[in-house]
Amino acid sequence: MSKKLLVSIVIIFVAATNWLHSQEYDTYLYESDFRIGVTVGANMNLQRSVLLWPDTNCTLTETRDGFKNKLGMSYGIFIGHEKALKNPRLRWGFDVATCYSAEKWTADFENDTNGSITTIMNNLTTFVLDEGFYLAYLINDRFAVNAGINLYETMIFPIVTTFSTVDRNGGNVDSPLYSELELLDLEGKKKITDVFKFGIKAGARLRIGATYNINELLFVSANAYYSVPFYFTLTKDYIHFEGDIYGKGHLGVVGKYKNFIQNAGLMISFGFKL
Repeated sequence: MSKKLLVSIVIIFVAATNWLHSQEYDTYLYESDFRIGVTVGANMNLQRSVLLWPDTNCTLTETRDGFKNKLGMSYGIFIGHEKALKNPRLRWGFDVATCYSAEKWTADFENDTNGSITTIMNNLTTFVLDEGFYLAYLINDRFAVNAGINLYETMIFPIVTTFSTVDRNGGNVDSPLYSELELLDLEGKKKITDVFKFGIKAGARLRIGATYNINELLFVSANAYYSVPFYFTLTKDYIHFEGDIYGKGHLGVVGKYKNFIQNAGLMISFGFKL
């Protein structure tokens, strides 16, 4: 659905050019213009984001290099404004983007008794509001470079954790551990808030990028980011991977999100100027 939506928006942007652009300009970059468009990108944590350790009587040991932060994908829309300064090649700008993002980390644990591997898969769905301020320098009418700083606020929707186990030969093994999506608790004692966690994260990111003006109206830009959060609610809580098909027992692993995890990302944007 996200790909179809992106393609539909791009088609609308292109079709709107004849209606929006009714006069000729001597330059591709105006003294002041508003901008709107779509943006897609990816990001990756530069450090391990979660600490994991065995609980009492745990028979599992984390495998070497078993923890992996997965590439997170983002899709969104943005609006912004650029204005020329006294130097005709120098402009200041700001933009605001709202993005849907899906992130994941996994960790492998070996069973000390039979050598089977249990994998924890943790999925985070987030909604991000991002505000950026930057300076742009016009190399020519078609090409500009920019640098600036962004602030972002993230709402983390219910985190879903699932488990899978394979034997030494890679075959699937029946595991007493349940998928948290199933909410199986025959005694009715597990509260939904114990399974699904909400969170809030806020931080700042440095940005550097470039813009290419396709014509007087349309443009495409790419921005690389380096981010550090300064507020993350989930670091206050321990993560307990527990609950079997009878609502009893536990995996024997405890975790905790780390503070100030650095992140790098790249966003590609397509839009038009008004």
